[in-house]
Amino acid sequence: MKRYFIIIFLLLAFFAAAKVKGNIFAEEMTATSCHACPAVAEILHEIYSSHEYPFYYVAMVTDKNDLAAERAREYNVYGYPTTFFDGGYEVIFGKQDMQYFKNAIQSCLERQRANIKINLEVKWLGENSIEIDLGVKNNGNENYNGFLKVYVVEPVSRWKNYDGKPYHFGFLDYAVNEDISLTPGEKINKQIVWNGSEEGYEISKDNIMAIAVVFNANGNTKYSDPPENNHPFTAYYVDACTAAKPSPDEPPSLQFTKKPENVTGFRNVSFEWAGSDDHGNVLFSYKLMNYDKDWSNWSNITHVEYANLPDGEYEFLLRGKDNIGQISQISWRFIVDTSPPRVIEHYPKANAKNVPVYVTIRIKFSHEMNKKSVENGLEIEPHIDYTVQWKNGNEILIHPQTLNYETKYTVIIRNAYRKSGQILQYYEFSFETSAMDVTPPHILYVNPLNAELMSNIEIKFSEPMDTLLHRAIEIEPWVPFTYEWKENDTLLEIKFSNYSMGSYNITITTYITDKYGNNMEKNFTFYVYITPPKIVYTSIEDGERNVALHTLLEIKFSHEMNEQSVEKNLNIFPECSYNISWNNSTLLIEMQLEYGKTYYINISKNARDVRGIKMEKDFSIHFSTLKEIERNGGKNEMPSFMLLMAIAAMLLAARKRKLK
Repeated sequence: MKRYFIIIFLLLAFFAAAKVKGNIFAEEMTATSCHACPAVAEILHEIYSSHEYPFYYVAMVTDKNDLAAERAREYNVYGYPTTFFDGGYEVIFGKQDMQYFKNAIQSCLERQRANIKINLEVKWLGENSIEIDLGVKNNGNENYNGFLKVYVVEPVSRWKNYDGKPYHFGFLDYAVNEDISLTPGEKINKQIVWNGSEEGYEISKDNIMAIAVVFNANGNTKYSDPPENNHPFTAYYVDACTAAKPSPDEPPSLQFTKKPENVTGFRNVSFEWAGSDDHGNVLFSYKLMNYDKDWSNWSNITHVEYANLPDGEYEFLLRGKDNIGQISQISWRFIVDTSPPRVIEHYPKANAKNVPVYVTIRIKFSHEMNKKSVENGLEIEPHIDYTVQWKNGNEILIHPQTLNYETKYTVIIRNAYRKSGQILQYYEFSFETSAMDVTPPHILYVNPLNAELMSNIEIKFSEPMDTLLHRAIEIEPWVPFTYEWKENDTLLEIKFSNYSMGSYNITITTYITDKYGNNMEKNFTFYVYITPPKIVYTSIEDGERNVALHTLLEIKFSHEMNEQSVEKNLNIFPECSYNISWNNSTLLIEMQLEYGKTYYINISKNARDVRGIKMEKDFSIHFSTLKEIERNGGKNEMPSFMLLMAIAAMLLAARKRKLK
């Protein structure tokens, strides 16, 4: 039997906990001359430190702060200490047992409040200043009017209570104190710089905090102490509260603004750098590994030069230190290489046989070269005419105009210089060209072949082809196109200039030839087609009911889509929280929904695929979520006594059946 009563107790605790709707805020009205105030301060801080409740509070030291005294007058405070919970929803006068304060917090937790959300971030700016970034949003369905206050407090106050102990969360000033009006769904954002010096305070980063509170504008007559003392005030209850401190100070950020390349042909190198910190200056120290014995002294120097370094590998280390001693470090590796250049790769390879007469000769050097010296020192025997082009400064491409069949050629390089001045005195290699080719080319594959055209058409040939395409390609119906040869002129890419719906027959005719002038033996014809994208599958059916509150909707498209275009043309009504991701051509929408609502998902036909083609028509589905189980007339309250007795009866009946 005991076990079943425990279950009932846990059910009660669950429903009670479910009623928590936000943080509770308390204002401790106090004075340094108050004998009873230290005991109340200790109780409030013990509750706060226990983390048993979502709870923030401020100590309004009225004899040290004029704004705190003014706030006490607004509450019509009779005496100290008096603690106002959630704007006066609960009021405790004088010193009481801790349970009184806990009961007041619990009472505030259980009350109804407007659906107002606050986002708060505090940044330390240095020079006695903080920046407060604040957002307040009305998530309710009605217009909202209220008051926004941002309390600037010191977690360990500069003021001490009657017992000589510092107050906690001692109030300094309002960073914000103004009326607000919000329509349903409206959000206001504020960025405020609060400077302690302007208010006469010296503050520190590790002892400053902001508490943002929204009070509603619906006044309620309350009493600051028992009614018989006749001290009424107008209470404005709290609808939202949150707090934030400046984030921990990070080490300084460092970056090189000038550094040598990984490989340099010079013996002299230089570095320049910069550093930044959340506040204050950055000092620097550096060391060149394998060269400097010790780190340089800390200073604000931001550059250094090294002259006549020996060849070798080096690592330059840079450290930055902020004004509280935090150190960060970056490094850069480089090589000093003043050796002569050399040929590290060439094509054709030395003594290669059967080299095609249409070959491009390629020579790659170990270093960036003086291009003119290479071209002046280049010879090909027997003599041929050619053109050259350069790639990355260290690779030359030689394009012969004509080579003879079955001929040995020798490529010679004399007196070629590195860009840094070192010389390659002589290098040569030879190769032999092939006999004349009389085999006609043929097509190895086509992509896409008789299928949907999504990007370019690829046609792969059995050997390198003549890149001139006079009468070699026919498209019916005709459409403007461009083409490009790749992979040593064996791969032809055709790109349509525009995508129009329909089917296209493409013929590669026998006018196309390989490098030796051999024509294809017969025409090759295939077709491609273009259709608009559409939606082919959804994981939730149109009109589906009882959809879970946390659900994943999958929408699969027939084509690969322009993701940004789809997301821009997506609409979900009514609004809900959701995240979007993609799995190939499937859109994944992870949604957080509400009980008993009908949602509409629309994607406009203006959504485009990767080709830029619009959808064939608008897409829309709707579905309904699970209905919330209603108790006590639909209110989210603790289950009734009769319901609990029914649960207990069922548990006892189950136990009797088990005993039988």
